[in-house]
Amino acid sequence: MPSFTLPARPPRRFLREDFDASNAVHVQEVLLRLADETPGDFRSAHAWFALFQEASSAISELHTHLELSLHLNSADKETERRLKLFDENILSQMLKIRGHLMDVYLASPWKFAMHPDDRGRVALDFRSRRRFAAAEIIELQLAENQLVRDYRQFMNAAEARFQGRQTPVSVIIGRMNDTDSASRKEAFLAYWGFVEEQEDTLQDLFQKLLENRNAQASALKIESFVPFAFAELGRLDYGPRECAQFRESIERTVVPVASRLGMRQAEALRTSTVKPWDAQAWPGLAPATPPANGSLTEILLGMKRISSNIHPAFGSLFATMLESGLVDVAPRARKSPGAFCVTFQESRMPFIFGNFAGTFKDAMTLVHEFGHAIHGYATSTIPNVLLRHPGLEFCEVASMGLEMLAARHFNEWWPHPAEAKRALGFQLFAALQFWPFMAMIDGFQHAVYADPGSTPESRNRIWLELSRRYKPHVDWTGYERFEELGWFSRPHLFTSPFYYIDYGIAQLGAIQLWSRAQHDYSQAITDYITGVSLGAQRSLPELFAASELRLEFSDSLLSELVTQLEDEILSCL
Repeated sequence: MPSFTLPARPPRRFLREDFDASNAVHVQEVLLRLADETPGDFRSAHAWFALFQEASSAISELHTHLELSLHLNSADKETERRLKLFDENILSQMLKIRGHLMDVYLASPWKFAMHPDDRGRVALDFRSRRRFAAAEIIELQLAENQLVRDYRQFMNAAEARFQGRQTPVSVIIGRMNDTDSASRKEAFLAYWGFVEEQEDTLQDLFQKLLENRNAQASALKIESFVPFAFAELGRLDYGPRECAQFRESIERTVVPVASRLGMRQAEALRTSTVKPWDAQAWPGLAPATPPANGSLTEILLGMKRISSNIHPAFGSLFATMLESGLVDVAPRARKSPGAFCVTFQESRMPFIFGNFAGTFKDAMTLVHEFGHAIHGYATSTIPNVLLRHPGLEFCEVASMGLEMLAARHFNEWWPHPAEAKRALGFQLFAALQFWPFMAMIDGFQHAVYADPGSTPESRNRIWLELSRRYKPHVDWTGYERFEELGWFSRPHLFTSPFYYIDYGIAQLGAIQLWSRAQHDYSQAITDYITGVSLGAQRSLPELFAASELRLEFSDSLLSELVTQLEDEILSCL
């Protein structure tokens, strides 16, 4: 397994230098100090919070290392054992004392001496989370973590019959974006055949997670799991009502345009309708060749040039990450599927993980994850560790926004101007199609968690209804059984409840950034840098405003953006 190098962490001033975040006794000592040595003056308040920050960063870094190690080698039983011990010995301690430490902070008259002025952001977040920090749900939370790992392990090991041999499901999913329609259909049938065959296992895993989360809500004496999930996601600026408004706006403004483009797409496919295996394909709009002719090495080198073209500082960061082994995107046996970016909070460097085969989607994912890397790197030196990570919505603005800024430099992957232009058109087509799918995922979650008698059959019915509302132009005739299982395609429903609308909100910002970049590219980059530098020091609306973006769930904004997308897509044909 390839190794990576992190810079030396800054010296610890308040933790003992030999502090070991995996040592339950060391962690207990720190937590007891925080519980017992409550601030009594200006200096002790500063020291109290500084100790909390150093401990949080050290424990977070250990957890990041363990989770990443297991992704890099999903068969690593030793790391799996250490993660379980982390939950049992470290996380459990932190969950037990979490509410008390929030109370100490919120009640302290010295809180404004603890850290630089945060305009009350930490207190606001703590008040939102505090009502759900209860000892009654700790065992349920630890059990939920294990169920999520069970799901991931199942999917990591999943294989299906494809092209005459057993093939990892993650590979089959990648082939569903093949340029050849017959290959796409074969991959489609193999993947959804696997899902149908394993439906009972997947439904059982989801049912256990749903029951666990509903039990947490019951123990907290709240009507449903939704308020708890929103608080844990740090959502202070919108709620279920705004989510519903956004979904309705998408149905009114985006779905008709996606359906209209679907007719053009079917013509290009030389079919009468758009079949599900062709939904992400558009001959003549997509580039005829893969980025950098499919060479992963050249894709990485091209990304280095693209990031430098956007801003030299971005290019320097990507180069440093490459040199330090902090970009690991080559597929290997026993490597987990998927792609993500994490930031080591003590070492203050990001890491990009992926499994790339050199496709268009791989290239876009690389840009996306590097956007997260820029964001993590930009915020890693914010003095208050609690203000480094904003809500997931703006984290995704950082990643999706970089995709839009990178489009101007696609010639680094497609030297022919016509191919680079088609790459932009296809990228925008994918963005427009995403909004309805996002609305389906979000609507599904709200419907399922509102139903105390949820069953496999009711969940499938909900998804089928949503599919026909939000994707009416996709023709599932003959494959209706696969259509109702469509919700299994997103792991977020298992691993990260209610995390998906964040992508849709972020895309509002990213498309605005792309639109503004057409008129003043340099200013758009400056505004992007401003936004990603702020971390969680501002509210979500304020982060959008600081980046010169509008945050609205209205028909008017969506209609304006979708009109621009449709015009640009058609101009790329």
